[in-house]
Amino acid sequence: MITFSGHSIVQQRDGWEKTWTPAELLESPEPLKGEPLVLRTTSMQRALPLAEEVFDQLSERALLCYHFWKQLVPNRIEEQVYEYTVKTRNNYRWKLTVNAEGLFYQDLDAMYGQLKGQVYEQLFSDFWFYGPMMPVPELATRKWIVARIRNAFMQVGPVAYRHFKLFEYPALAQDEFWEESDSSVQFFVNLRQFGIEYGKTTWYDGLVYLNFLSFEHFLVAPEAQKLHLAEETRTAILKHLSRQETKMPDDRDDESHTAEMKRMFMENGGMHHYIYREYGKGYQPAPLEEQQWRRELVDKYMEQLRHEDRESVISYLTSVLQYNGVQDVEELLFCNAKEATPKARQAFSKVLDEQFKSDKAVEILVSLLEFAEQDNYWLDYVFNTLFRMRHQPVARAYIRECLEGDDEVYFNKAVEVLQMWAYFGDKALAALLPGLNWSDASADDPSFRETLAKVVRLINI
Repeated sequence: MITFSGHSIVQQRDGWEKTWTPAELLESPEPLKGEPLVLRTTSMQRALPLAEEVFDQLSERALLCYHFWKQLVPNRIEEQVYEYTVKTRNNYRWKLTVNAEGLFYQDLDAMYGQLKGQVYEQLFSDFWFYGPMMPVPELATRKWIVARIRNAFMQVGPVAYRHFKLFEYPALAQDEFWEESDSSVQFFVNLRQFGIEYGKTTWYDGLVYLNFLSFEHFLVAPEAQKLHLAEETRTAILKHLSRQETKMPDDRDDESHTAEMKRMFMENGGMHHYIYREYGKGYQPAPLEEQQWRRELVDKYMEQLRHEDRESVISYLTSVLQYNGVQDVEELLFCNAKEATPKARQAFSKVLDEQFKSDKAVEILVSLLEFAEQDNYWLDYVFNTLFRMRHQPVARAYIRECLEGDDEVYFNKAVEVLQMWAYFGDKALAALLPGLNWSDASADDPSFRETLAKVVRLINI
């Protein structure tokens, strides 16, 4: 359980309690370990206002983590699943899921877990700064995850370039093994092609534990230096990692290189600023190839747009389609919204307003009133949103329509919108509102008509 108490974050678990300061939360690897990942993610975001109160006291590491969570919009990360194999003497299958909650590594063949299918959870910030929590042998996969997270930033800032170093793991002819022991305990370290294994055995219990440490984590995380490693062992691992050699596309055959470049293109929505920033000269497709990929990408995203109901995803798809030269994206959203579910219409309306300032956003918004009889949520939602859309002439026209109409519910809701406009600074409008009431409107009172005319002029309809 996690409780926010004053300027502290209290973690309680099975009779154990730890109090975190905002600074500790931001600068520690694996903060709030043991809690559900979704709770840890939301807690990191909730801690940001507390961190701002001691901003000048934060370490460089804490500041980077602060900016990471300030920029990240997790809901922009659409769920993706990647399956791969880690090879030792045997082949071990893994499934990596990346979604809005974080990263989930599933050990399908019990490589490290006691049972098949054990899941290891990792915060976005831990992956970003310290690298993968469990084995991810392929550089392309690590780049894929970095690109997914970066694309979920509100804007590209300094933290977008401060992730762990991306490099091809050096070749290893055979595993290297070190051990230290006394009369009862043996600590061991096993250097693998894909990372570091470390563990402990005793003569009476056998294997006590076996853990994994990625090369990236070993290089940058402070607690990695606390492992039971002799100096010569640490030096040998560092010497091995100093032989980093990033494979360039020229080392691959043309077919695999083309497939790799297509993956880069598709995963980054064809947006060159993301592709070149991450892959640089490794991305040099033929113009005709990229043209074909763009057609595939556009077809895929347009089809997805027909069934999507998440605002963050619709917003991303919209940006990608615009970037890739699709014409009349605004009209495309409008047409999809007309036949969409209420949730999808809600999302389409927000994207049309925020990205296009489109009057079609109001039309889609008002169409949600079709569902008001089934659920009062939509009645409240429509008029609460109209309050934030005073900049739209069509929104102001609809408020006028409700004030002049014969529906008491809509009339009163329109007056509530005017009250909010008045509350946020329109004093002239506030002075007129007492003259707007349903009893006078239904009686066609002359004073009401006069007041209404003044209101209409005032809101510039």
